[in-house]
Amino acid sequence: MAAAPPPAPKPALGAVDVQITAPPDDRTPHLEAGPLEQALRAHLLATGLFAPTTGGAVARLGASVGTELVEAGALGEARAVVGLQLDDGRSDTPDGVSFKLEGRGSERYALPKPARKGVAAEPAPDRAVILNRLVLRIAGDLIDSYVARRQLDRGPPPAVHAALQADGGELREEAIRAVGERKLRDEVPTLLRLLSDPDEPTRDAALGSLIALGDRRAVTELTRTRSLRDRHEMRKIIEAIAILGGQEADQYLSFVAATHDDDEIRAAATAARARMARRENDAVAPGSE
Repeated sequence: MAAAPPPAPKPALGAVDVQITAPPDDRTPHLEAGPLEQALRAHLLATGLFAPTTGGAVARLGASVGTELVEAGALGEARAVVGLQLDDGRSDTPDGVSFKLEGRGSERYALPKPARKGVAAEPAPDRAVILNRLVLRIAGDLIDSYVARRQLDRGPPPAVHAALQADGGELREEAIRAVGERKLRDEVPTLLRLLSDPDEPTRDAALGSLIALGDRRAVTELTRTRSLRDRHEMRKIIEAIAILGGQEADQYLSFVAATHDDDEIRAAATAARARMARRENDAVAPGSE
């Protein structure tokens, strides 16, 4: 067996350029680009995506930042929108490091109470510090999310497994889909458990990956856990079971087509069973392509 090709060298991190939109009013301080550029560079280097020295591809980051402060009564709210665009010149290759991201967020803070008799006024909050912290939090979340998704697409299987163990959220759904796309069959037991997850998008993603893997153990799990009275779920799983195929699928679809009390469900099962039979006949027909 031929040895796997060595991984492509990491790009170096070149210029980090932050452009800050002028504040909308006198209350909102104008941020300095230099400290933000240094902090973003440090965050990017900590991801491990970049080489410490130049010599190959060079990635450059452009960031746009807009900020605003809204204050009323005893509370203020810092708001920011951050855009990040990075390209190492290899965006059309699997090893390229490239993204275009945008995020927004806010952070509330307390306003000082005015001076009262015998009580000095409280110090004003450092609004620039608050805005800087917010901008870096948004940018850091964007970068970390990109790195996590990249690990799911290209990282080692344990990275996908770790994301599957999360409590939920978009990253777990993406990990579920990555299992099917990357044919990670060791994760089938986890996908089978997720077919009974309380979250419908999670169940649907798990079923989609099991279909991509062609694992017929999903048929057993679906027929065991789905109530025939749940018409919403029945409409979804009938075609999935037919795509997975096999004797158990045929028996289940036959049973549903003959006994279900909903005309639409019976008709769907009958049609799905017929499609399954045609596919399986085509697969074994002599000389078929």
